[in-house]
Amino acid sequence: MHNKNTKWLIFIIVCLAYMPGSYAQYQLSVLAPELMQSFGLSTSQFSSLFTAPMIIAIFLSFAGGIISDKVGSKKVVSLAFLVAVAGLIGRIFANSYLPFFFCMALTGFSNMFVNVNASKISGNWFGPEKIGFLMGIFALCGQFPGAFATATTAVLFDDRTTAFIAAAIFGILVFVLWMLFVKDRPDEKITDQKEYIQEEYPKIGESLKVVLTNKGVWMISICIMMVLGSTVTLSTFMPTALQSMYEMDTTTVGTIASMLTFGNCIGSVAGPIVFAKIKDVKLFVSGTALLSFLGILICWRSSSVILLYILVLFTGTMLGAAMPVFFSAPILLKGIGTKYAGSAAGVIATLQLLGAVLIPTYILTPIAGTNYRLLFTLTSGCMIVMFICGLLIPQFENSRKG
Repeated sequence: MHNKNTKWLIFIIVCLAYMPGSYAQYQLSVLAPELMQSFGLSTSQFSSLFTAPMIIAIFLSFAGGIISDKVGSKKVVSLAFLVAVAGLIGRIFANSYLPFFFCMALTGFSNMFVNVNASKISGNWFGPEKIGFLMGIFALCGQFPGAFATATTAVLFDDRTTAFIAAAIFGILVFVLWMLFVKDRPDEKITDQKEYIQEEYPKIGESLKVVLTNKGVWMISICIMMVLGSTVTLSTFMPTALQSMYEMDTTTVGTIASMLTFGNCIGSVAGPIVFAKIKDVKLFVSGTALLSFLGILICWRSSSVILLYILVLFTGTMLGAAMPVFFSAPILLKGIGTKYAGSAAGVIATLQLLGAVLIPTYILTPIAGTNYRLLFTLTSGCMIVMFICGLLIPQFENSRKG
């Protein structure tokens, strides 16, 4: 297969590999009432199930990024996919909180390592000049299965077991494609194998020093932490909140909540286009933070279904717009590039996941409980933090290879 076709095939599979974990996770938002009743869960316990795929990843993303820089992306992701598939299959049979929590945690392994390695693999095959566009598509592919699951789970499946079987089959099929076709880099790039490995695979101490002292890595990491904390809180509790506040049926609240992830999809496409025009990362990130703040404050304050669709879609678009920029950062930040991209992405992913787990489950819901008005108002405060950190991000380099 010609190299031009090969690189697009590999990128498509990388995008597909980012989908099964998200699809499986967002099935839960629609199944929340059934799961909470069946397992006897509190809101915090259900939130812990929803965020379980991210918990183990919090402790492994940074190490996974360093290992990927050291031994290559395909080996690491392949092993992670095996673990994720085991979780997807296991949750079909889990019938209580703890086994289900464990299986949900396992499902997060594939997303975690694909996320860490996406910019590295894409940078090796396409170069940094296309990374913003590619990461926009990648971010879109991460959002689409969540939107699809939220909108269709109640429609397509009569019970949760059937829904979970479908998710497991999807994960297995993508894993087979990954094993058959994905490679870390073009073969012709390796003209002198020994010299290439010395250049491409840095020592662990070197990676740690470069990445952990980079201001841009930390500012990006905090920003993405705030975005994920806000998005997961809204995604997890929007259906239940609308049912509680406005007595809407399950199908209606599911489709309204899906506007958040559909908005994320729109933002993933539109964000890189707008950023390419602005070319100022400080202005772009802080601007999306301000608009997201306004969106979160108002997106649930109406009993009109049509207005809720519009407001939630707007909020999701603003929250998703900066995600491709954050995913591109490991390649575009000064001093990082493809050489240290895995390690930098590991730091970013760690804080991303910390935000997704800690903010909704261990900070916001213990304060707000079932007071959803207070919960969403507190969620908007995350965007204030993102606004401040956005102003502190160093400007990107437009073309680097590390």
